[in-house]
Amino acid sequence: MSYDVAIIGSGVVGLFIAYELAHYRVRVIVIDKETEPGFGVSKGHAGVVHVVQPPFNSLRSKLAVEGNRLYDGIAKRLHVRVKRLSTLLVAQNLSHLIALPAVWLILNYVYGKRGFRVRILGPRGLRKREPNINGLGAVEVEGYGVINSFELVSQLFNFCRLNGVDFAFNTEVRSVRALDDEFIIITNRGEYRTRYVINAAGLYSADIARLFGDEYRLEFGKGVMLVFWGEQTRNIIAPLQLIPNPRTKGGAIIPTVFNTTIWGPSLSVSGRDDRAVNEDDINVLARKFSGLLRNRDFTPIRAYAGIRPIPEGDDFIITYSRLGRHVIHLVGIESPGLTAAPAIAKRVVEMLSGAGIELVPKDDVKEVEPMVMTKDAIESSGTISDDQGEVVCPCMGVTRADIREAIRRGARTLDGVIFRTGLGMGVCQGMCLGRAIKVISEELGIEPRELTKSGGSSWLVTR
Repeated sequence: MSYDVAIIGSGVVGLFIAYELAHYRVRVIVIDKETEPGFGVSKGHAGVVHVVQPPFNSLRSKLAVEGNRLYDGIAKRLHVRVKRLSTLLVAQNLSHLIALPAVWLILNYVYGKRGFRVRILGPRGLRKREPNINGLGAVEVEGYGVINSFELVSQLFNFCRLNGVDFAFNTEVRSVRALDDEFIIITNRGEYRTRYVINAAGLYSADIARLFGDEYRLEFGKGVMLVFWGEQTRNIIAPLQLIPNPRTKGGAIIPTVFNTTIWGPSLSVSGRDDRAVNEDDINVLARKFSGLLRNRDFTPIRAYAGIRPIPEGDDFIITYSRLGRHVIHLVGIESPGLTAAPAIAKRVVEMLSGAGIELVPKDDVKEVEPMVMTKDAIESSGTISDDQGEVVCPCMGVTRADIREAIRRGARTLDGVIFRTGLGMGVCQGMCLGRAIKVISEELGIEPRELTKSGGSSWLVTR
């Protein structure tokens, strides 16, 4: 099968590149070893659209600002929930309070001239802005956001499918053969011919680069996050750190679009597949964030971990291969990769154009429809059908009709349904999953023992 562009990796960055290319008359395929899109790095983060990203002269800092500005338009077009708010850097002791003017001066110089308001809050201002926060004052940076990243991945995927992008899942790239004017990508499920290759393989980006003779070194950082039921704050709250703790990677108290709150992430060097959470991970988060809150009567419902690829030099690597400009590597796209992803995609498309690809705009781009949950449809219409009324997850109001729609939009695993519907993400954290497994299996037309959590051997029912 022959393509103009092959994108290796279907995380948020790979999908945004495919999204941009879907507006042109080029044939594109996205190849991923996972069962569904977004099951790599994109699966385990807090869904924050960032503003501040030191070092301020880094590529990732520049792309984060550019990407941030693009999100409102993208969210509107793709029907994705994004909530704009501020981040408050809270002074908890006298030395931090004394340092607030200097912090304000630096951040206002860097980000104020880029259109992001930065201001100092005194004790009264902080209490008025955030009644539940302990602190002597804060620096507030406007322009942040929290987004439903699962919805974003799903809508990007469906937009791309609707506009002619092909996808090959459960497809592992094993080798590459270079010909005169194209490449043959050899996978466990056959071969694909392509003129251009985009390496957006996330945790495996260095391995893919090596197939083209390019060497990069990655470390893998595990970020643990603790989830609470209910909103603890109105905005993102972070303790002011004059000397950052390398084990926390910043981190914050983060209100989400799901009416939950996240503490984290932490940061520890780990293995590529290590998503385990232990007591020490939880204690690191508790020590950092619990003292910020006046009222701590909130219920933790879950802890989870994500893995990020950390490159040498601690900055994004976006470059052509030494083989030539028909191969573009994206290596070490860690935080704030979600924020920067729209800007990264535009940069990659410019690089492709510079490498000689002909980009002719389509005049028949199709728009993706929103995924309307049953509870939202009932709220707007006041009516309910028998099919809509079969509730599978009471906490989140997920029905069989919602599960069917998630499957129509590409879900093939339990996680795929969870990410598209919120099933099992409520306060009980999955008391409904036995029933859900049965319903999902019925809708997929398979036996429950064939259903997996996230593909591969992650089976759910005893075999």
